[in-house]
Amino acid sequence: MVTVPPLLAQWAPNVSLHPLNPPVRPWWSRFNPSIVQLNGSTIVGVRSANYRLTDAGRYEMDDAVIRSETVLVDWRDGLASPPRPLVIDTDREPSSFPVQGWEDVRLFAHEGRLHGLATVRDVDASGVCRIALLVPGDAHHLREVLVESPDPERHEKNWAPWPGTDGIRAVYSWDPLRVITIDSRSGRSTLDSRGATGLGPGTRGGSGAIELDDGGSLFVVHESHHLPSGRAYLHRFVSLSADGALVSASPRLRLMGFGVEFVAGAARHGDELLVTFGVGDREAWLAQVPLQAVLDRLRPFSPHSVVTT
Repeated sequence: MVTVPPLLAQWAPNVSLHPLNPPVRPWWSRFNPSIVQLNGSTIVGVRSANYRLTDAGRYEMDDAVIRSETVLVDWRDGLASPPRPLVIDTDREPSSFPVQGWEDVRLFAHEGRLHGLATVRDVDASGVCRIALLVPGDAHHLREVLVESPDPERHEKNWAPWPGTDGIRAVYSWDPLRVITIDSRSGRSTLDSRGATGLGPGTRGGSGAIELDDGGSLFVVHESHHLPSGRAYLHRFVSLSADGALVSASPRLRLMGFGVEFVAGAARHGDELLVTFGVGDREAWLAQVPLQAVLDRLRPFSPHSVVTT
């Protein structure tokens, strides 16, 4: 018998859900938002694209090229400010590959300034997914620095930002746990393997790091399952120690249903977590979740752990 994980609102008490509906181009979708706390402000970046995922699992669009943009809003007391586009500068010309723009931008703060990690597919005609580090540029723009991949033929996606005092780093994979450190000028990278975790090789990021009072970091990760009805995503919270060891994990949960749900960001706001996610590649949402409710659900985790309740 298969147990269906609970919804987020069932899993934790006093959860409130807020749709994110900034104006976008006509017929473009809103989904996969990320979030960052920066100098006292809470900034949400909502991805918008020129396609929609139908209930039957098909992508519909009126263009021969898939295009993505990111819209920024400031979130305060449940209200979003007027939107503004995230402008990204690059020195390269996009290739002919028919997927253009920066996808699933994960915003994060480093040295008091806005940064991001995003996926790009138009670097060359192969369409291989690359990671772009977005660093501060001119006139409130971000500037693209293409990151060196540990495996140039691998599609790179879903790196989880984990800023540290020694530079820009991210969780590259969760099982085995591997942490990548990026040179923000050259894009060169160094990969450090921390060994198996037991989370399962299908575990992906997810949100960026949320700093905890004990010096550790909390993340939201996901697993994608292929069912007869289509893809379904399950999520869980996991924590890392300050030195990068897996400490604990929560049971799996659903967000609002059972399908394509994707957490792309999380931030701490006092005693709450703000978790941002997309539904069906056509909706963007923000959940306010009591931090203590999440911490109470975490259980010590090792490669041989089974967390089910």
